[in-house]
Amino acid sequence: MPSDSPGTVGSSLARFVRHTSLMRGLGFFAAAFGIASSLVDRGVSDWLLLVVGINAVAWPLLAWQLSETSTQPLRTTYRVLLVDTAIAGFWSAVTGFDLLPSAMLMAMMMMDRLIAGGWRLALRALAAMLAAALVGWSLAGFPFHPQTTFRTMLWCMPFFVLYPLAIGAVAWHLTERVRARKRELEQDSRVDPQTGLASRRQWQAQVIAEVRRYRRHGTVASLLMLDIDHFKRINDAEGHLAGDEVIRKVANCVLQGLRGGDSAGRFGGDEFGVLLPGTAREAALDLARRLGQAVRECVFGAGQPVTLSIGVAEIGPGLDGFESWTGAADAALYRAKMAGRDCVRE
Repeated sequence: MPSDSPGTVGSSLARFVRHTSLMRGLGFFAAAFGIASSLVDRGVSDWLLLVVGINAVAWPLLAWQLSETSTQPLRTTYRVLLVDTAIAGFWSAVTGFDLLPSAMLMAMMMMDRLIAGGWRLALRALAAMLAAALVGWSLAGFPFHPQTTFRTMLWCMPFFVLYPLAIGAVAWHLTERVRARKRELEQDSRVDPQTGLASRRQWQAQVIAEVRRYRRHGTVASLLMLDIDHFKRINDAEGHLAGDEVIRKVANCVLQGLRGGDSAGRFGGDEFGVLLPGTAREAALDLARRLGQAVRECVFGAGQPVTLSIGVAEIGPGLDGFESWTGAADAALYRAKMAGRDCVRE
């Protein structure tokens, strides 16, 4: 059984408890008709039928209350699921193991527990069902009437129709949530959430694809490596939140200065990479200077204009691999810093 934790007790847990409570209410209500019909066929007293009805209404409400008010809702919900199967086993035995209601309860209960908690919960639920069935059977005087009448078959139909449909609806809902979360994770892996630029992994994949195009077709392309000058001073003077805002503004300026086929990514911290397909060295140098000027004019930090050091490298012989090409652009960036920053070097 999974244990509760601060990360677990949240919206997902609340949905799990809510779905479980709704399924319990529907299941007990629909199953009560088949159980009651089987007991009527056995000629039981009216008070026992009343107990079946009370059980079908009162237990789901009590179980919901227990889960909602518990300080460990996940643990409580799993315990209540075991009680559900025990109740089902009890009534199955009281009917004398009437074949259709008993098979209905066992199959659906085990399927539901298997979905909710895997084989571990399903096996514990089976043990609880068998133990409760033994108790109910002994209290009822060990009846054994496996034959199911046609009337009981009909009264079992609401359960057979409604409960699987509800399970299917819940499973579909959960599947859609998983798919949505998967799409979010895929988006997060492609886009840097702080800047809106390509993530480092995504940008590197685009550079690698450009390297492959060069090797096959000899296409021209250039890389820019950009670094915010004296970024630590901004963080120290105005705080990290102000530093984050500077990074976002620089990223926005870079995006606005690029052409349609260009790609900018956050390489790490305050360093960015720009891929310029179809762009030779001179055009790349010109674009780098324009980007530096744009940032200088529109972004300020620590009371001063923010400047960039930019390194430029064109793909070519000896620079026809990811490491060599990005390394050349990074080396050019280092030369720009050594030259006093706020400049472009190749």
